[in-house]
Amino acid sequence: MNNFFYILIVFLIITSCTEDEGVKFQPDSFYINTEATVVNEADGTLEITFNTSKTYTSDLIINYTLTGTAEDTIDYSVLPTTSITILAGELSSVLTINLINDSLIEEQEDIIVTVTDTSDPTLFLNNSDIITISIIDDESFAFQNGILIPNFGNVTTGTVSFISNDFTTTQQQIYNSVNSEDPGNGLVSIGFNNDKAYLIATDDNKITVVNRYSFLKEATIDIGLNNPRYFVVSGSKGYVTNWGDTAITTDDFIAVIDLTTNTLETTIPVEEGPERIIALNGKLYISHKGGLNYNNIISVIDTSNITVIPTIPVGDMPDEMIVDDTNNIWVVCEGKPSASGSETGGKLKKINTSDDTVNTTIDFAPTEHPKTLSYETGKLYYGLAGGIYSMLETDTTLPTTPIITIPTFSMSVKNGNLYTTDAVDMISDGTLKVFDLTDNSEIQSITVGVIPTEIYFN
Repeated sequence: MNNFFYILIVFLIITSCTEDEGVKFQPDSFYINTEATVVNEADGTLEITFNTSKTYTSDLIINYTLTGTAEDTIDYSVLPTTSITILAGELSSVLTINLINDSLIEEQEDIIVTVTDTSDPTLFLNNSDIITISIIDDESFAFQNGILIPNFGNVTTGTVSFISNDFTTTQQQIYNSVNSEDPGNGLVSIGFNNDKAYLIATDDNKITVVNRYSFLKEATIDIGLNNPRYFVVSGSKGYVTNWGDTAITTDDFIAVIDLTTNTLETTIPVEEGPERIIALNGKLYISHKGGLNYNNIISVIDTSNITVIPTIPVGDMPDEMIVDDTNNIWVVCEGKPSASGSETGGKLKKINTSDDTVNTTIDFAPTEHPKTLSYETGKLYYGLAGGIYSMLETDTTLPTTPIITIPTFSMSVKNGNLYTTDAVDMISDGTLKVFDLTDNSEIQSITVGVIPTEIYFN
């Protein structure tokens, strides 16, 4: 009887440890492992090792299942598909899974390997006998490390062109090819936030949210917008300039977007024709070109309380803005064209953002209308009448000779290269040209889409 109680106590202790303290009593250790639980589909193969702590005098048959979002014969292939054998006298066996590298752009997919049973019923199976492997699509980063060009389109839909940084790869209509749909008419610009890109189709009053590296569509924002133009992020919110109805001068606004839900949160009324927008030091700076009319101000919004600070008067039709190395904002003002009946010349204005006042004004001739502006390491670049000009930010007068002679629709400078697009006749495909600023020589000429509006580095 005493022996019976002794055995009973030992049994209860083991049971208690197993259930209450999370300790598993495992007479024969068995587990599966792999060197990497995250793989790229271009890696070729993946090896999973099935291990036991003792050798057997006969073969040990291990049965398993393959589940998860990845599909056999589409994303991977494996033989055998339901069991593997650890040979007599051995301690392990390796299962090789062949990864299928296709040309599709896909989201991350998983393979879950689960051991269901073995030919040794005494082997204890637990969570160490389940493993999950994530397969990353190599095309998911197809549009990283390159240049994105939104093309406004004309009769046809807007598109996006991609050019790799080394200029060896060019792909047209990348959104269309990835998602089998159009991004919308009047693709005027793209905004960015971490790994998201926001494609703004002004004619369709919508913003399409995509992964900026794969261009897979994630959401559509199409409620509450009216002629959206440009997008910027400050904190957890997105801000979008909207012209409103171009026949009405009092309905222009900034749309505030909740970036978590991709929905319109509120709107901020502003003066007519908000165009470019910069977020800097908790404030938004908006150039009011005037929409289809004319305006001459920069409005400022405090994002902490969504209030409009008194506007900054500048020249007529202010458009592109850049932030220099000391956090001043430079704005190029085109001036009113002769067709307005009251032509004015363009201006360069520098705004001191510590007190939001203009501290530098450089005037163009009464009939000169600059249209683009870029900046790098102390130099300003602008486009004027078929030429590109360069000046130091400390200069007080304008240069008289262009460094490059070329029609310019949009322009950007990065790492000593100047990038510019030409919209040609506004019907045909446009062109991206790249110049080396060490000698101003042309190094690339690449066809893009119809009316290439902007240049972004991804």
